[in-house]
Amino acid sequence: MLHRLCSLVIVIFLAVNAAAAKYAGESFSLGVGARALALGGAVTAGPFDGTAGYWNPAGMHYLNSRTITAMHAETFGSLLNHDFIAYIDARPRDHSRIKAFGFYFYYLGGGGIKITRLNEFERPYVLREEAHGDFLFTGSVSGKITSLVDFGLTAKIIYRDIGTESGYGLTMDAGMLYRVNKYARLGLMVTDITTGFIRYSGGSPLIDSTGEAYDSDANTESIYPTVKPGLMIEYSYLDFNGRFLAGGDIKFENIKRAAQYWSGPLSLDTHFGWELDYKALVFGRAGFDIGRFTAGGGVDIKNITVDFAYMHHSDLDETFRVSAGYRF
Repeated sequence: MLHRLCSLVIVIFLAVNAAAAKYAGESFSLGVGARALALGGAVTAGPFDGTAGYWNPAGMHYLNSRTITAMHAETFGSLLNHDFIAYIDARPRDHSRIKAFGFYFYYLGGGGIKITRLNEFERPYVLREEAHGDFLFTGSVSGKITSLVDFGLTAKIIYRDIGTESGYGLTMDAGMLYRVNKYARLGLMVTDITTGFIRYSGGSPLIDSTGEAYDSDANTESIYPTVKPGLMIEYSYLDFNGRFLAGGDIKFENIKRAAQYWSGPLSLDTHFGWELDYKALVFGRAGFDIGRFTAGGGVDIKNITVDFAYMHHSDLDETFRVSAGYRF
C-alpha cells in the first residue's frame, strides 16, 4: 500500500507545471492550532484535534465526536492576524467507509500595503493604504481503507485580496495514515496534490510612471504540491503519556537557500515535537519548527480544550497562538 502511494506521488510531481509560482501558496503553510505550533508543526501522523482537516484529514475520525475549534494568533508580532475555525463530525459510523467529515475557514491578513505613484520629480509618494488577506474555505472527508490504513481528502476554495487585485482558486489536499504497531504511526500528507491555482481578475487600476491609469491583465499563479511525511511514537506509563513526533515538508519549487536543506529544485524543511500529558488532562509541549524553538501547553477538562503556544523567530518578532475546542 505505501509502495503504491509513493509511486503515485512521484508520478504527480513529474507532471507538475514547471511555470508554477514560487511561494504562491506560502500564506497557507503557517499552520493552525496552538497544539500543533507548540509541537513544531510535526503533526502529520498525529496527535489529532479539531485542526485535523488542515494537517491531515485522514486523522479526523480519531476524534470520535463532533468538535468545534477556533484559533487566533498574532503572527510575527502584530504583523499579521491569523484566524481559524473548524467543525468536524466524527461520530461512529460502523457501516460506512466515510467515517468523518468537516469544514474549516482560514484567514491570514493585515494592512499597510502602500499604493504609490510618481510625482513630477520622479519620486514616489503614497496615494493610499490597502489591506490584504488570504482566505480558505474547505470541506474534508476521512475514512478507512483497511483496519491499519486511513485516508482523507480536503477540497479548498481560495480567495486572495492583495489591495490592487483579487483572485480565486481551487485545489485539493490528500492524506493517509498507517498504523505500524501500538506504539508507532506513519502519516503522509500531500497539499495541493492537484497543483492548485489562483486566477487574478485585475482589480483596481494601477498607475504608471506618467500618472496614467491602466488595468493589469488577468493572470494565474499555480501552487506546487508539497509532500509531508510524518511519524508519531507514543508510550504510556502509569498516568503519563508521552509522544515523539517528526515530520518534513518536501517541496519542488527550486527555493534553494530559503529552505533548511536543498538539492537542485528539491528542498526539505524539518519539524520535531515532544508532548507529555498527565491523564490526558494537562499537557506540556516543545518542538522545533524549521529550526525555530516552539513551546506551549494545554488543558482538556469536561469536553473543553484550551491550548497556547509560542514560537521564537530570530529575524521577526515572536509568534503567540491560542486555540480552543469544544466536543459534543
